[in-house]
Amino acid sequence: MTTTTPQLLEALHAHYIKPEDRLSQAGAGAVFLTEVTAPGGNRRADAVYLGLWQSRGAGDIDVCELKTSRSDWRRELDNPAKAEAWWPYSSRFWIVAPSTDIVPAEEVPDGWGLMVPGTRGRRFKTIVKPAVREPKLSMGLLLTLLKNTETTRTNQLRTQSMQLQQEHHNREQQLRRELTSKNDPEVKRRLEALDELEKNLGIQIGSSSWRQQIEPALAGRAIADYIREADARDKALNGINWQARELERLSQQLAEAASELRAVPASRQTPAA
Repeated sequence: MTTTTPQLLEALHAHYIKPEDRLSQAGAGAVFLTEVTAPGGNRRADAVYLGLWQSRGAGDIDVCELKTSRSDWRRELDNPAKAEAWWPYSSRFWIVAPSTDIVPAEEVPDGWGLMVPGTRGRRFKTIVKPAVREPKLSMGLLLTLLKNTETTRTNQLRTQSMQLQQEHHNREQQLRRELTSKNDPEVKRRLEALDELEKNLGIQIGSSSWRQQIEPALAGRAIADYIREADARDKALNGINWQARELERLSQQLAEAASELRAVPASRQTPAA
C-alpha cells in the first residue's frame, strides 16, 4: 500500500509529539511546524521540530524532508538547494521516507539522516544517523519560527473546535434517534416537524451556531422577523387590494350612472339656464 505525503507527515508528527499533547506547548515541550520557509530565502522545509524542554532536546532544530517516491528522492539528490538553505539553521537534517525501498541508506549524502516508520508504536526508526551541529541563531530564524508557531497553534485550535462541535452535533443526533425510538407520538411528531424545518431552512438547529448549524434562539428570531415582515407585507397588500376594489366599485357606479343619463330622452333633460 502506497504511503501518501500527508500520511507520512502525520506519522512523523506523532513520532515527535503525542497527539494528546499537541494543543499544549507546555504539555508537549516542543513545537512541530510544517511548510517552513528558510530565513532569507524561499526554500521550504516539509517539517521543522524545535525542542523546548531539556528532555525534548531544548534548542535542537530538526529539519525534515519527506520523500514518498523514488522520483521525488532523485530530484532531491539532483538539486540539494533546499537542504543547503536550511543546513546552517538546523541541528540535524533528516530525510523521512516510508521505507528504504524509496530511499536506500547508501544513497543518503554525508551528514544527512534517514528515518522510516517503526514496525510498532509511533516512534520512527533511525536508519542513518545525521551529523549534529549547533544551529545558527538569527533574528530571521526567530521570526520564521514564531510566525509558523502561531499559525500552527491557531490551526490546531480551530481543528479541535470543529471536532468538538461535530462530536456535540453527533450526540444531539443520537439523542434524537433515541427519543424517536421510544415511540412517543408527541415526541415523534415534534422531531418530524423539526426535521422538516431543518430541511426547508437548509441548516441544522443545535445548541451552538457554526457553519451548517444555528442556535434555536437565533433561528427563532430570524423566523419571527421574517413572519412579521411577511405579515406586514400581507397587510399592506390587503390594503392595496381593498382600495383597488373600492375604486373598481366606484368606477362601476359611475359607469352605471352615465349609462342611465344617456338613456333619458333629450326632451326630459333639464335645459341649460
